[in-house]
Amino acid sequence: MEDNNQEVKLAEEGQGGVIVPPVVAEKKSFGKRYAFPMILFGLCIIMAVFLLVSNNKDETKLADEGAATDFTYQDIDGNSVTMSDTNGKVRLVYFFYSNCPDVCPPTTFMMSQVQEMLKADGDFGTKAEFLSITIDPVRDTPEALRVFGDKFGADYTGWKFLRGDEAETAKLAEKYQLGVIKDNDGNFGHSNLIVVVDKKGRIRDFISPQANGSPSDMSAEELYKEMKSLM
Repeated sequence: MEDNNQEVKLAEEGQGGVIVPPVVAEKKSFGKRYAFPMILFGLCIIMAVFLLVSNNKDETKLADEGAATDFTYQDIDGNSVTMSDTNGKVRLVYFFYSNCPDVCPPTTFMMSQVQEMLKADGDFGTKAEFLSITIDPVRDTPEALRVFGDKFGADYTGWKFLRGDEAETAKLAEKYQLGVIKDNDGNFGHSNLIVVVDKKGRIRDFISPQANGSPSDMSAEELYKEMKSLM
């Protein structure tokens, strides 16, 4: 009787007379259960450390990109400014033009923010200097450059707005690893990067400012910290 009941039960379950033992869930060890979350946590820690280190560059971690090409240009007061004469200071070199319709004004504003941070430390003009070089000297007369600089509260004791020959300036930009082009309508295109030059006249970084709209762009505070690391 018992055998018959078992056969009926197996037939109803469609087992074909084969007894299937119940599946018993394997009890995983702590290591197996939590291995993947622990790996993810470890990767998060590593990434956090990497980002922390990357955001706190110092002089030893900035590559030496070669010597900054020397030049002599005129400032808005007609004085000659020679790059090598400013050695001993950390410098920002920026090629721009005042009629730029997009990136030059916000980049100059960002530089003005860095200026104020350095002035608060007493470093601007003594340990740090900005050199903004126009790629459009025909329209950027000394008067036009002063108007542009005044818009951003430029302190001319440590921020020089410079002009020279147009063709020569385009070649100079190339020597700083930057591109400058001019179309048939007189419109300019240029690499919107700020060049960081150390006290010895060596190029140490090319800064993409936030005006460029890339996630990796540098903020004013980050640029300030980088300059301080080179002093």
